[in-house]
Amino acid sequence: MLRRIVSRLATGALTLLLVTLLVFGLIQLAPGDPMAVQDDGMERLSAADRAALEAYYGFDRPVAVQYASWLGRLLRGDLGNSIRDRRPVAEKIGERLSVTLSLNAMALFLIVTLSVPIGAAAALNPGSVADRWSATATYLLYAVPIFWAALLLQRLFAVRLGWLPLYGSGGVTGIPRVANMVLPVICLTYGGLAYVSRFVRANLLESTRFETILSARARGMTRFAILVRHGFRLAAVPMLTLAGFLIPALFAGSVIVETVFQLPGLGWLFIDAAYQRDLPVLLGVTLISGAAALAGILFADVTYALADPRVRRG
Repeated sequence: MLRRIVSRLATGALTLLLVTLLVFGLIQLAPGDPMAVQDDGMERLSAADRAALEAYYGFDRPVAVQYASWLGRLLRGDLGNSIRDRRPVAEKIGERLSVTLSLNAMALFLIVTLSVPIGAAAALNPGSVADRWSATATYLLYAVPIFWAALLLQRLFAVRLGWLPLYGSGGVTGIPRVANMVLPVICLTYGGLAYVSRFVRANLLESTRFETILSARARGMTRFAILVRHGFRLAAVPMLTLAGFLIPALFAGSVIVETVFQLPGLGWLFIDAAYQRDLPVLLGVTLISGAAALAGILFADVTYALADPRVRRG
């Protein structure tokens, strides 16, 4: 088991390195001048001062040397300074990390707590009217793009009804108020809820084909009792695996949600840094997000191995 974890950690570290390398190369190929986004006005600098500033940030060196220099600072625990405001990247990420973690934690909690009873209710009576309506509703929700749903929710609950704020808190630090988080959490939840509920239904129905379930049915147990006593236990392994893979999906979705609702999280910071070509901030956010995604995948892999002895034995 320990060998499996070490192998997954090594693979995850290599994957994260390749992701940062890809982001670094794409930013280098993007049009525009990263020095032109500084607040002090590059047009007022002389050629000598501009050259000195480019040398300070290392833009006068080859791309491979720039990446090696960033990687060396990373191994020392230094993510560098932002090009835009010269603040440490780690400080800017720390200010916004709580917003993204809160948003993703609430969405993950709602997905897990709501999808299990919805999927179980559909599995109790497969093919019924309720099951067909549930399937139609979940498939429609899964097909709705996040940005479109966000705009519709803003128009209904913020513009027309005035029940909820249109945007986030507007600040850069701290977690927004609960009212500011309602619509973003809904947008980040509905897609995962639709998918996971059908996943739960399919796995519960599949679990009823095991010999344990057939034996319980022969003893006269009701379908509800069979699902509660045996079905959930047999379907727990794939559901735990899926929960680990939800984390990367939620982090990806939070980029769109935070941008639309102007929530000061890592997603909004990433989009703003991409517009400004702020390479140190982009690499720092990519590193943190990639590490969180790989941690979720590692969690899914380890829990699967712990729950299934056949995986541990290779």
